[in-house]
Amino acid sequence: MEFYNNILCESSRWLIDNGIISQSNYNYLTYNNKLNVVRRGCNSTPALVEYESLPDRFKIKLREVLGCDPYDAVRQNRIADLIEDSTEASVFFNNFITAEGKHLPFDKRREYYANAVILNAVHAFECQHKAQRAKIGGRKARIIDFAIESIAGIDKTRYPYNLPDNARAFERKYKDYLKNGYESLVHNAYKNRQKNAAVVTKEGEQVLTALFAHHNNLNNEQIAMLYGEFAANQGWKPISASAVAVWRDKLDLVTYAGRHGVKAYKTDKAMQVKRTLPTFPLALWSLDGWDVELFYQTTRNGRTTYGHRVTMVVVLDTFLNYPIGYAIGEEGEAENSDLITLAIQNALRHTAELFGAMYQVNQIQSDNFAIKKMSPIYAVAGAKVTPAEVGNAKAKPIERYFKRLNQRYCQLCNNWSGWGVTSQKKLQPNGEALNRLKTTEPDYEGVCAQINEIMRRERAEKHDLYVGGFANIPAERRLPMSRQQYLMAFGSTTGNRNLMRGEGLTVTIGGRQHVYDCFDINFRRYASTRWQVRYDAADLTSVVATNEDQTLQFMLEEKHVQPMALVERTDVDTEQLQRIRQYNKQLEAHVANTLCEAQETTQSLLEAQKELSIHQKFLLTDSQGQHKNNRNRLRKAVEGDTVAETVNMDDIFNQY
Repeated sequence: MEFYNNILCESSRWLIDNGIISQSNYNYLTYNNKLNVVRRGCNSTPALVEYESLPDRFKIKLREVLGCDPYDAVRQNRIADLIEDSTEASVFFNNFITAEGKHLPFDKRREYYANAVILNAVHAFECQHKAQRAKIGGRKARIIDFAIESIAGIDKTRYPYNLPDNARAFERKYKDYLKNGYESLVHNAYKNRQKNAAVVTKEGEQVLTALFAHHNNLNNEQIAMLYGEFAANQGWKPISASAVAVWRDKLDLVTYAGRHGVKAYKTDKAMQVKRTLPTFPLALWSLDGWDVELFYQTTRNGRTTYGHRVTMVVVLDTFLNYPIGYAIGEEGEAENSDLITLAIQNALRHTAELFGAMYQVNQIQSDNFAIKKMSPIYAVAGAKVTPAEVGNAKAKPIERYFKRLNQRYCQLCNNWSGWGVTSQKKLQPNGEALNRLKTTEPDYEGVCAQINEIMRRERAEKHDLYVGGFANIPAERRLPMSRQQYLMAFGSTTGNRNLMRGEGLTVTIGGRQHVYDCFDINFRRYASTRWQVRYDAADLTSVVATNEDQTLQFMLEEKHVQPMALVERTDVDTEQLQRIRQYNKQLEAHVANTLCEAQETTQSLLEAQKELSIHQKFLLTDSQGQHKNNRNRLRKAVEGDTVAETVNMDDIFNQY
């Protein structure tokens, strides 16, 4: 339906296609001038038939098809047809910033945009008919009344508008929009929400900030009460708890650390760094202590206590999150530098088991626990040490790994102790059941066996992929660790100092005597030195011997014991015997060469000294009458100075 020259019309084609009138009836009525065709049809332009000229039976069928009165339908269409999308309105509402520094909610942006484009359509309609106040639907009507009726039929799913249905209120809204534009459609609550909540001065805002940041984490009612006391003394207006809630949200960033602590602030508010995991082994180790969430019982002085937890330190290779090393503390032992050292030592040993040789890691990430004492150990184990920032748990991937171990393994055990103290109560195990089952808790050895099994399964699951990744390590990133470096950093000592004897260095370790020797000739030069031995109890085949200030360091091998009977000699025995014989030959040659050189030097000095004394006593001159030149040349030879020409004593004496 549409108006043509202010006449309500419908196209003849639409009437025929929708079964309102048949083609034959249409032809008959038009031929006998019983239908008023207000516009003749032509190419792409259908003929228009006046609605009022239709016989009543056709009007009834038309209303049934439309589902409403044709005049109502055309009113709706005339506004809806004028609605056009507005990029300007969309940009305005999308970029609008409220008094609190926020964007408008999405549903409000859609609502205000729909209001704007509909009011634009109303304004366009008014401009079209302003001059004559056109006759709409056969009766006089105000544009505003007509607009309200027309808008009511617009699809709200497409245009979720919210405009008044009262003519007077709609007119005020419409005029305000024409005067003040898009901003007039935004509710005042978004334009000045602070005033809407309460009037708070700049000083009052500072007071609220201090109250929000208090470490007791006060609630809204308490802050409203305390602020009211300040307000009464300063002549300010008090504020309600609901207004406090508005301010709490506004000041949350600057007060969060005071209410929840610096660690929580860094975790929840500070900007986080996004990182990728390494693509090959030995790139980054992350280590930390963990109170394992498994209970054990202990008996002391005949009294059994329950609910104990053991502490362990885990060294995690962040490539595949492989537990490269770990150490379990003794009963009641908390995390300490010795336990961390044992975990790193275990990690280095494990590299030798996996790759055939011991390797350093390129980077070690630790927390700041005992950092001064641990720095030398970290420096030996890793090429670079990067302690995580204090309080920033997210920087350590091992924290998330502990959660995985707790969930995948510990939670499946009957002696599981639950999550951390900050976890929700509903996630914790049944306390009554734990108390009932406490007598079934394992002892210390039992819980250690559980932990060792967990780590064994973790390593076995990732072993093949982890070892296979070794081939991807760039050559310059492979950092072999020598046995001497390892023992100097992690080796144990007996507490005694030992003298070297003919058979070597005899050391008692764990109640058993071990004899060590060195194939370095220099070692035997320090026969009077007392040596301190550093050893690894897991591998006693070699040790490091150092003097008191560690300026001397020698690698010693455990002495190979030969069988007395030749028939019991093996190829290994023969090889070791040959090593000793070869070493002794080199040692004898060294001694002989040194003695020979010493004798030759001494003899030459004595001969030179003898001739020098003759020149000094008798002042003998040469054929040219010179005495001092010859004497000085001889003196230089005695003092070891290098001269260009060789001093030949026979030549000198033959000149006289």
